[in-house]
Amino acid sequence: MDNTIRTSLLFLAFVALTWSLHQTADILAPFALAIFIWLIIDAFAGWLDRLSPKLPYWLALSIALLTVVAGLIGIILIIADTAQDIAREAPKYQERLNQIFVWIKTILRQPDLQLSKLTQGVDVRGFLSGFAASIQGVLSEFSLIALYVVFLFVAQSGFSKKMDDLFPDPVKRAQAAKVGVRIRTSVEKYIGVQTVISLMQTIISYIAMTALGLDNALFWALVIFILNYIPIVGGLAAVALPVLFAMVQFTSPTPIIILAAALFGAQFIIGNTIQPKMMGDSMNLSALVVVLSLTLWSALWGGVGAFLSAPLTVIIMIIMAQFDTTRWLAVLLSADGHPDMDGDGIPDNVQNESRPL
Repeated sequence: MDNTIRTSLLFLAFVALTWSLHQTADILAPFALAIFIWLIIDAFAGWLDRLSPKLPYWLALSIALLTVVAGLIGIILIIADTAQDIAREAPKYQERLNQIFVWIKTILRQPDLQLSKLTQGVDVRGFLSGFAASIQGVLSEFSLIALYVVFLFVAQSGFSKKMDDLFPDPVKRAQAAKVGVRIRTSVEKYIGVQTVISLMQTIISYIAMTALGLDNALFWALVIFILNYIPIVGGLAAVALPVLFAMVQFTSPTPIIILAAALFGAQFIIGNTIQPKMMGDSMNLSALVVVLSLTLWSALWGGVGAFLSAPLTVIIMIIMAQFDTTRWLAVLLSADGHPDMDGDGIPDNVQNESRPL
């Protein structure tokens, strides 16, 4: 096939796939998040099973499930408690916002600046109503996601039989199994590293926020933990949101500056020293691709897309590396130009060097 025709067909296929993903976001996004949670639970159960040979897998799986459920219940309780606290302190926050706007007018030396309209538009109580509606929507989504997760575990025992039926040829079956293992290994390592990194940053941030007396420090610690799963933008938002809230709470700039320095320092040090060493080459995505994938998946699936942008892009890269037609795209997506072509987890430049000519 002519290269021009092939490129045109690939572009049309990309457009059609992107449109389909956007149109089916209400169905596919919760299912993708359910697969993500299923992998977390299964990986945690596998780790517990390997940790103690005497611990049967069903018991390890039960412990993992109970841990995740307890975590979700804890998140709901923290959010509910924070909503009540903000509702109680809403008049104080509203007054502080008005003071900030007056201070901005003074700094700008524009006493006639119509910031009064802006202050009227910032309604803390109205924000809480929308916040409560958003929480209700998230909880309804979690019910659907939990149902997906249950059926994924029910269907898990039949995966190997389906692989045999899909790939009768033993060579192709082995190749597909290698690709599946590579995808799962990459996603599980990403989840594990991001969880450890998020916990480290969350603990440091919580200690700093508690020491400075920031209201609802536990809630902001939860926000920081979740946002750190989103590449690049999540880390910035995890610093900005608590600092902005501190500006509303504190009247002195000193605790605000100290908090900003502590949160940014934790993000910078961990993100530039510990995280790269732990992550290694498990993702193998260039920085530009990470930003582009974040933008694309956020536009397609919203918050879920941003949350899953990195592992979804890695999955696509590994799959495209298996076909001659799309291999060049996988090379462009990879960080070192050597995506895992055969799914065995070994960089291709290393394989090529070890193979006899």
